[in-house]
Amino acid sequence: MALVERWRVPPPSRRRVLARVDDGLVTVAPVLERVESFAALIEGDAETPAFAAIRAAETTGRPLGAADFVADLERILGRPIARRAAGRKPAQSAIDTRRLL
Repeated sequence: MALVERWRVPPPSRRRVLARVDDGLVTVAPVLERVESFAALIEGDAETPAFAAIRAAETTGRPLGAADFVADLERILGRPIARRAAGRKPAQSAIDTRRLL
């Protein structure tokens, strides 16, 4: 199944990127810098490992990318967005107790 069929990329955006033309909604340069052939991307198989990673990250609310990319986003946003260890941090007294043992 092609990516476009699966995710229903809006036709106006798809046409703009394929035509390499910006408008008020779409800026095509970032897409074209990241993908060698946008047409091949949207016509490609959505069952590849790369798309599996995208699908796995869809519901997390976290960005998908290399650690340096995520670190840059954190710097720009001024807040942590990278995945952190699950659960609460241990209480300070519990940390001090473990050091004594």
